[in-house]
Amino acid sequence: MAITDEDYESIRPKIEMIKRLAEIESSIYAVFDLHKNSYLLQSKEQMELFGIADHEDQSIDFELHYKRIHPDDLAFVLETDNLQHRFFSTLPFHEKKNYKLVYDFRTQNADGIYVRHMHQSIPLEQDQNGKTWLTLVISHPMSERAPNEKPQRRMINIKTGELHLFNNVDGESSGMVLTKREKEVLLLISRGYDSYNIADKMQISINTVNNHRQNILRKTKTENATQSVLYAKRIGII
Repeated sequence: MAITDEDYESIRPKIEMIKRLAEIESSIYAVFDLHKNSYLLQSKEQMELFGIADHEDQSIDFELHYKRIHPDDLAFVLETDNLQHRFFSTLPFHEKKNYKLVYDFRTQNADGIYVRHMHQSIPLEQDQNGKTWLTLVISHPMSERAPNEKPQRRMINIKTGELHLFNNVDGESSGMVLTKREKEVLLLISRGYDSYNIADKMQISINTVNNHRQNILRKTKTENATQSVLYAKRIGII
């Protein structure tokens, strides 16, 4: 990729803004540089996530991060990274920022404990040839998921909510994460409505509401409504 010192200087204000916003919200975030194959920026929380908070070098070799991934999840993560790169290589450059990869896996913290996190990877900057140069990675702990549960991954069009990747690999079909009606039901659940009140507000039967609820659990691969709401909020679909 044709990246110059001037390019790095030009994106410095954006990187500083990301850093300030993340610090305000105590977010777990990182900016990965595909040109240098290293992290351009990491939050303290991101380094703690991988058990490397004692390192002061922000550009620490990302191979150390791989060593902190649970052995049972490593092949999944490597495969996901490869599929992501192949997917983005097929897109016109102006469409790449419309997508984000959402996946989860377990990492070992400084105490030697494996903790599951959801990671969202979003193209941040592209080079002159339209190839992804920088990616923004935002992570969230997933205490609501079972420790030994199989990891999940999805590529989502953030404008339409449509799935575009991993369907054949994971045995899922293409389509929306949730339909418009399912989103409406889940949004009302998040506001404290029960099924009867949802049926009344949406002018549908209680059976239809319950069917929507079951579809939501199946599509989000969660066990209850609270988990579904939390998952949907984290990936930005409600």
